[in-house]
Amino acid sequence: MLSILFEDDEILVVDKPAGLPAQPGEGVKDDVVGVLERQLGYKPFPVHRLDRDTAGCMMLAKTKAAAAQWSQLIASKDIVKRYYAWAAGEPQKKNGVIDAALDGRKGAQEARTFWSLKEAWRLADAQAVSLLELELKTGRMHQIRRHLAAIGLPILGDDRHGDFALNKALRRFGIRRLMLWAYMLMLPGGTIVRASLPPHFAAFKEMLARSGAIQQ
Repeated sequence: MLSILFEDDEILVVDKPAGLPAQPGEGVKDDVVGVLERQLGYKPFPVHRLDRDTAGCMMLAKTKAAAAQWSQLIASKDIVKRYYAWAAGEPQKKNGVIDAALDGRKGAQEARTFWSLKEAWRLADAQAVSLLELELKTGRMHQIRRHLAAIGLPILGDDRHGDFALNKALRRFGIRRLMLWAYMLMLPGGTIVRASLPPHFAAFKEMLARSGAIQQ
């Protein structure tokens, strides 16, 4: 059963756990749409999607018409999407914007991601890790993952764009998930929807404390 964070006559926002695909696909045994169809008694329509390993706020619509309408609102930036990510390394400044085109099905597409530094820790082996807050201004595939990797701050646990040696080392501490969390949506009119802290985010902070990491 999925936790419903917000619901009205047109949409619902659920708290998607890491590891659950957003929708049906080849090789997918279960997904958000299927779980909700069994839970609610009708099939909802995804308004936007999260990667399989990204936890947090995912919006779905109750009808195709509502899905089209709310997809337009997301595309027009009337809905704010914010994330937290644990990244390898530490930025040289407290905030910034990444403007780097990303290749997609339609060729190179403009992409913009705002980021700000929330916490920085130094592990016992001198490796730095940082908690970043991010806001998407475009919605390209793997945008946050690709943008952070491009500036030398790959997301921990990212098996496509990340620091593979560090990911392997972190597995010894039980950290096996992508450390990306869609923690908040702000809807038109100012309604704020927040997701619960994912277990792997909580476990990572506990690991930092146990390992003697020092907060910068």
